[in-house]
Amino acid sequence: MNNRFMKLKAIFAGLLLCSATIAWAGSIEITPVRISLSDASKAGVLTVRNTGASESVVQVTLNKWTLNGQDYAYAQSQELVITPVTFRLAPGGQQIVRVGLRGGAPANNELAYRLLVEEVPPPPTPGVTGAVLVVRHDLPVFVAPRDKAKITLHMDQHCQASGAQLHIANTGNLHNQLRSVALTDPDTKKELAHWEAFDYLLPTAEKTWMLAQVAPAAVGKKFVITLLTDQGAFTADASQPCS
Repeated sequence: MNNRFMKLKAIFAGLLLCSATIAWAGSIEITPVRISLSDASKAGVLTVRNTGASESVVQVTLNKWTLNGQDYAYAQSQELVITPVTFRLAPGGQQIVRVGLRGGAPANNELAYRLLVEEVPPPPTPGVTGAVLVVRHDLPVFVAPRDKAKITLHMDQHCQASGAQLHIANTGNLHNQLRSVALTDPDTKKELAHWEAFDYLLPTAEKTWMLAQVAPAAVGKKFVITLLTDQGAFTADASQPCS
């Protein structure tokens, strides 16, 4: 009888512990996942939905997205109009967030931003501990330049002391979102390597891969580069292999 009582006590204590460490998590969805602005389209809309069972408080923050050398940098910005920036969403509710230009579009190069849409954690509940899981969406916002769109990528093989590199540079005035890279033998048409790549290349940005790591079959050979991006497909010859 005493052993049974001790077992029941242990189970009851475990249930209390579980109830005291339940994590809170929200469910926020957004559409679309990218916003494009221009002189012809100076405002865009974002729909935020609460698909969870609890009310959520949502905050929207804008960051300028730039290059610092070859590293991306983010800094909070007020260059675009965002409204509203904070709001409550009932379960099943939705909110329209408007994103617009304060002035005209840039003259030469596209401008890029990151829009953060995130839940504000609820206040702590006395006696309840554990992880608080909140939803955070980070979507790009692009502002097209007034100049004519120039979509240009320079692709080639670079021979370095550390080994052969595949080098890609965005020499245009619009971003490119990389999707996949393929290297093909120009004589046999045989594919030497293929891999997915989901990086963004802002204007003047560069990207390199060590061939020995991503395409060992292409080391020491000439090959054709085919790059698939959200701006289309690009092809170039890397006709000078590294010895």
